[in-house]
Amino acid sequence: MIKGLMVIKAEAGRWKAVVEELRKLKKIKSISTLAGIYDLLVEIQVNEMEELNEIMLEKIDRIEGIINTNTFIVLKDYK
Repeated sequence: MIKGLMVIKAEAGRWKAVVEELRKLKKIKSISTLAGIYDLLVEIQVNEMEELNEIMLEKIDRIEGIINTNTFIVLKDYK
């Protein structure tokens, strides 16, 4: 299992609409709002890197209202 953490900067006043679109994507496990320069933190779980690439480039990056994203690949989880 591959886990990606994506932070998203949304257009002013559009973060709720972005969340609604993200909720439609099956590989997204959680969506959190943030304080700071990014508005949202999205946890994505996939079986292969190609799936992560597809969801990032063909689905998430096409959602209206997203200004910028940054994605991190989790190497190992600790408690």
